[in-house]
Parts: sequence; C-alpha cells; structure tokens
Amino acid sequence: MQKIWTYFFIIFLSGCFQKAAEVQIENVEVNEIAKEAFIPKMVMAEVHEDFLKDTKTIAPVYMFMPVQIQFNELSENVLRKPAIKYSFPKGGGSIDLKDVVTGTGSFYMSFPPEQFDENHELMHLYYVSNSPVQQIDKESFGLGCGKVVDLKKSFKKLKKPDFLKLNTNDIRHLRVLAGSYIFVLRQAAQVYLSQVTITDSRYVKELCIGVE
Repeated sequence: MQKIWTYFFIIFLSGCFQKAAEVQIENVEVNEIAKEAFIPKMVMAEVHEDFLKDTKTIAPVYMFMPVQIQFNELSENVLRKPAIKYSFPKGGGSIDLKDVVTGTGSFYMSFPPEQFDENHELMHLYYVSNSPVQQIDKESFGLGCGKVVDLKKSFKKLKKPDFLKLNTNDIRHLRVLAGSYIFVLRQAAQVYLSQVTITDSRYVKELCIGVE
C-alpha cells in the first residue's frame, strides 16, 4: 500500500513550495448533516479488525465526528476566494469544486490541524479514488476507480497549509483529489469516523461515474 501512496503523491511533489500567504479565510459552515456517510464495508471491516487486535474483551463504540478541509490559492484568482475553509458537521459531507476552483493556476489543500483532538489516535486516513488513470504529458494521474490507499503516514504533512500543491492544468488537480477521504480516529473504546467526498460537477465525464 505504501508503494501505491508513493506513486499517488509524487505527482505534486515536484518544484519548490512556498508558504501560503496569510490571508483572511472564508469560512463555509455546512449545517446539513450528510444523509449517508460514504464509508465502504471493506473499510469498516478493516477498522473493526484492527480494533480487535488490541482488545478482544471490549466492543468498539462507533461515533461520527465533524471535519474541516481548507483550500489556499498560490496563483492569484485560481480560487473563488484566496482561502476557503469548509466545516462539516458530524459525519462529514461533500464538496463540488465548481464552487471552489474558478480560475487557472496552483493552490493547496489541507486538513486544518486545530480540529483534531490530541487525545485521539489516528488509526487510518483512507483515500478512495474516483478518478480513472489518465496519461498527461507522459505522466500518470489518478489512481483508478475505487482504488483505496491509507494516507496515515502522511497525515502530519497533509495538515500543513502549504504541502499538498495542486495545479488546474488539464484538470490535474481533480484527477488527484476526486474521491473520498475517510478519517478513523480512536480514543479508548470509542472510534470516531468522518469523511469528505470531493468531486466537480463540471467534469463528471472525466470521473469514474462518467466512465462507461
């Protein structure tokens, strides 16, 4: 799984990174609770199995938690606002990038660190891809429909506002981001779950749901 993650991540590690400018953040508060949290059965089965490795006498208590995701522009006017933070209620929700990415250039995506309780241990951060593999300038973008990787080892880096750099050229950003990010944290017998699904209604045919 680590090899797959290395492949996934190499596409935006080239070039120099610069600190995201300190700008006013537009906060988007999503109050509507997701009707259905997208957490695949195979993921839940693995989470349950991992829990039982530590203890076989205590049953896990599953709870949904809120989650935040932030976008910071690097190129001017690539985003609707220079910095946008989405705050979702318990269970998470979805983001249509047509409401975020409105221009061309580069930007960053991150998971703000202040939302995570230091007493909660991260068990997994799954990424479930919704982008088919696409060749662009002799490079492969997208993991493939339904492919799952665990980004746990890169969790600290993904909390930094200037680490995950993305570019809109040939919608590379969407091929990297499209899919669901599933957070699994634990404190004692309590397992906290949340997810964010990213898509773009302008490019449905480029994603797995549009592939025949």
